[in-house]
Amino acid sequence: MSVLSLVRTPIFVFSGLRRFRWTPTRAWIAIFAFWLFLLTGITHEFGAGSPGLLQYSRLNGLLRDRQRSLAESDAEIEKVEAESALLEKSKSVLEREVRKTMGYVGENEMIFDFSLSQSATLRR
Repeated sequence: MSVLSLVRTPIFVFSGLRRFRWTPTRAWIAIFAFWLFLLTGITHEFGAGSPGLLQYSRLNGLLRDRQRSLAESDAEIEKVEAESALLEKSKSVLEREVRKTMGYVGENEMIFDFSLSQSATLRR
């Protein structure tokens, strides 16, 4: 093959297009190819066409994230409801939680605080 035969000039390209014939099969293939191109959603970024498959995959990912966070929230709610039911049933558990969170002291009880900030202040 010569180098000249490898080079395609516009004249040869257009002469090839002149030989092209539209058949019903080629027309349908072109229509379906264009339709699939629009479905991909590539044209949506340029302001034309529907969001297509790209938007569909993004929304499905967002849906999975929201469902996961909803499941985590539901598990947390069940845990809090179980703890609430336990606090309502048992007076000793309720008393222990009140003492722990609010720092209440019962009768004849003494509190010793050995935290660093308090002990450093007392040493001075």
